[in-house]
Amino acid sequence: MQASFSAMASEEQHGASRLVRAEPFRVFFPLGVVLGWMGIGHWLLYILGLTTTYSCVGHGTVQMQAFMMAFAVGFLMTAIPRRTQASVASGFEISMATLLLVCTTAAATADQLLVAQLSYGALFVLLLAFAIRRFRGRSSGRRPPAAFVLIPIAALQGVAGAMLNVIASRPGGSDWAAGLGRLLVEQGVFLCLIVGIGSLVLPLMGGATPPPDLGSSRRESWKAGAYGIAGATICASLVAEQLGWHRGGPLLRAFVVLTALALGAGAWRPPGKPGLHRQIVWLATWLIPLGLTVSGLWPDYRVPALHIVFIGGFSLLAFGVATHVTLAHLNLEALGQGRPPAVAFVATMLLAAMAARVSADGTDAYFTHLGWAAALWLVGSAVWLLFVIPKLLRR
Repeated sequence: MQASFSAMASEEQHGASRLVRAEPFRVFFPLGVVLGWMGIGHWLLYILGLTTTYSCVGHGTVQMQAFMMAFAVGFLMTAIPRRTQASVASGFEISMATLLLVCTTAAATADQLLVAQLSYGALFVLLLAFAIRRFRGRSSGRRPPAAFVLIPIAALQGVAGAMLNVIASRPGGSDWAAGLGRLLVEQGVFLCLIVGIGSLVLPLMGGATPPPDLGSSRRESWKAGAYGIAGATICASLVAEQLGWHRGGPLLRAFVVLTALALGAGAWRPPGKPGLHRQIVWLATWLIPLGLTVSGLWPDYRVPALHIVFIGGFSLLAFGVATHVTLAHLNLEALGQGRPPAVAFVATMLLAAMAARVSADGTDAYFTHLGWAAALWLVGSAVWLLFVIPKLLRR
């Protein structure tokens, strides 16, 4: 009898392991929310008087290099094997990605920025190796879409940004290197990832035909070249901004992102399927070039304007896409065609948090606005997590 129970327990454990390897988003989406709490929560603690210090650098590091990266890792480690019909993620790859994300967060929270950047750079090396093995492996049945050329460009910007941040963290480090490093990891990485992944996700979510494989026709090869030029232009605009083009750099990025998402990913048309999360993703898609445009037109208002991108664009997009992936992969698509209260709630809270943060610089209660923005973000993400956790535990 005991041997029978042990065998059943072993089979249960192996079944759970296979499930996580096939669908790594089950691990990384909840992890991303928890890491986001670490990056956002210290503002609320500061406002409540529970801590006497705060770190803008640490906040940005955790949010862009851990919270957003966890969602990106969860999506890519799930989508790439499915798209290429290659082997699923290994337990080692999932464990290492988890460890590096946690290490980045812990190091940034403890003001150990050197360790945080090294962990972040190592995560991109891991992701590149993961993708190359699936794209070029003998078992690969399909190739990625043309826009996926932006994924290695995003990874290269992440590694370059991490290296510049490491150089800047040394005694007597260059402020110029620090500025460019932050631009690369805070904007360059995810602008390229969103355009690249959006070319696949937006048509699938909207009910349109998914993009064909890279190399399947001359047109797709031309599209890959165009996406490559878009990625290079985004990178060049970041360098230009750091060189002093504080208007031209953001406006050029806004134009490139808007054109690529509208034409390449089909964002110019509304989603053809019902579902609140689809409308949320479309809204977030348009808020990204809007925030970049505002930051370029009014450089003195650059930081609050960029939070249109960070909160209304990146964060809202992460939760919207994560909702779609969760419901679609777990055969709950019928639920996604309605308006789940938790999805409406997180969208409302994030948009309210964006408004609180964007308006903070124009008031005499700057830190109070930051506290409200943090509280709204935390509550909204917590409700969303309570909504998806029971579903992620399903088989």
